[in-house]
Amino acid sequence: MATTIIRPKSREEWLEARKSGIGSSEVATIVGLNPWETPYQLWRRKVGLDEPKKESFAMKAGHYLEDAVSRFWADETGKEVIKRSATDWIIRDNDRPYLQVSPDRTYWLGESRSPEAKGILECKTTQMAVDADDLPKYWFCQVQYQLGVAGYTQGSLAWLCSGREFGYRDLKLVPEFYEYLVAKVERFYTDCIIGGQEPETVCVADVMLKYSRHTGGKVVETSDEVFEAYQSLRGVRKELDALAERKEELEATIKMAFGDAEALSYGGETIATWKAPKPSRKFDSKAFTEAYPELADEFSTTTQGARRFLLK
Repeated sequence: MATTIIRPKSREEWLEARKSGIGSSEVATIVGLNPWETPYQLWRRKVGLDEPKKESFAMKAGHYLEDAVSRFWADETGKEVIKRSATDWIIRDNDRPYLQVSPDRTYWLGESRSPEAKGILECKTTQMAVDADDLPKYWFCQVQYQLGVAGYTQGSLAWLCSGREFGYRDLKLVPEFYEYLVAKVERFYTDCIIGGQEPETVCVADVMLKYSRHTGGKVVETSDEVFEAYQSLRGVRKELDALAERKEELEATIKMAFGDAEALSYGGETIATWKAPKPSRKFDSKAFTEAYPELADEFSTTTQGARRFLLK
């Protein structure tokens, strides 16, 4: 399998080039293993219905800390990270250009410096605990896709947890799994990106994106499964109402014991506090509107609220 290496002149050019294909960070979404994004949400971004993801602080921090993670990894393994790989670059499949990856780093497997003697290093920073024997599935997908597209057989996944704990796991390409990923990516790209076929909505967030407003007067006859969920939800709500009432009763009993004290203790240990916050200034929009109605109207905007769910 032949590939082309693309080295954009700037990060902005690199981000633009990535839009043309399916990168390794998107593969887990396509196969349903990304807990933060669905295929429908990815499709909307890829076809331009939604804006590209804005780089969050966590994303920026992860990018900046790639070098630190790679250095920890090099210290731990004794392997040499290839310096030129520490830039924004793309490896693209020549026959299927939509298969493309942007490895965080590459490294030399041993003494040889031949092109095929390289591995891929994926660098992660996270707040969650990571078990090297039970890696997050979306991380594993990402590395397997990178290895397969790049034509490499070995890689390593390294992570820094909360800036306090470092770990890594060497991984080998699993050809059968890579072919499975490619088949899913090819179908998604061909059917959904090129063909315009919408992926199924699989969660409420998907439905809210697709149908942000209701169709007036439209009624849908639902299934037995949904009706059973409706009945169960009514029961759960009654239980919650009873718990909320009991909660208020218990809080009232405790608050009555305070008087003007700021804390309650039991056995010398503080068990509760009840203090007023410091005074704060708030903008009185109602008074402003009454005093300056024309000015208030000039600076008012109309916004569409979200659909409201009511149980009858």
